[in-house]
Amino acid sequence: MSRQLTDYEKYIRTEELLGLQKSADVLSCHDELQFQIVHQAHELYMKLIEHELRFVCASLETNDLPRVRTTLKRVSIIQRTMLTSVDLLDTMAPTDYMTIRTVLGRGSGQESPGFKMMVKLPGELVWPTVASFLEKRGVTLRQIYEEPHAHHQLYQLCEGLVDYDQQLQTWRYRHLMLVYRIIGTGTPSLKGKHSDLLAHGMKQRFFPKLWDVRDEVFADWTRDQEAKGKNPGYHG
Repeated sequence: MSRQLTDYEKYIRTEELLGLQKSADVLSCHDELQFQIVHQAHELYMKLIEHELRFVCASLETNDLPRVRTTLKRVSIIQRTMLTSVDLLDTMAPTDYMTIRTVLGRGSGQESPGFKMMVKLPGELVWPTVASFLEKRGVTLRQIYEEPHAHHQLYQLCEGLVDYDQQLQTWRYRHLMLVYRIIGTGTPSLKGKHSDLLAHGMKQRFFPKLWDVRDEVFADWTRDQEAKGKNPGYHG
């Protein structure tokens, strides 16, 4: 007779969830279970990030800035949780990864649907929604960043997006450092040479206007200081 599932098991769907990993008797090596679970967890967290970013956009449509700020904070915590969990993969020996590679085939983390979403959603949905919101308010990024305390909530909105951008960049860098640690700095991956991937990835900004406005504000401040005969030490 089969055991009756508890309400918790039914709600979390633990039987299905815990059946998504290979059983011990078919693992290619001991570390494969960790490898699979960490990546599956990342996909779940990235699914949650998409859910929250879409809620951010919906909350902007209803002018609910407090919910936007708390939701962006939640997204930041999820990103940090994902980043910390990568440390688990540092415990994997290069030879164990080689064994996992034989059953992974040509699979690559760059094929992750969750990662593709995190890269695509900022420019496709989030920024257009934010830009429209600011336009309706009659406020520009320059005004927000020149007087952040006079536009506190809008400044917090923008900085929440910068947090997302910065942590996504950190995630990419951390992932490549993991690759270096496991297969070395010179071994080509399925997608090319790691140093080239790193250089390309670090050039991408997901909310470029929020980075550009800093240059603009500091450039104007520098010119103003120089006009007063002072050496500001920036943009000289």
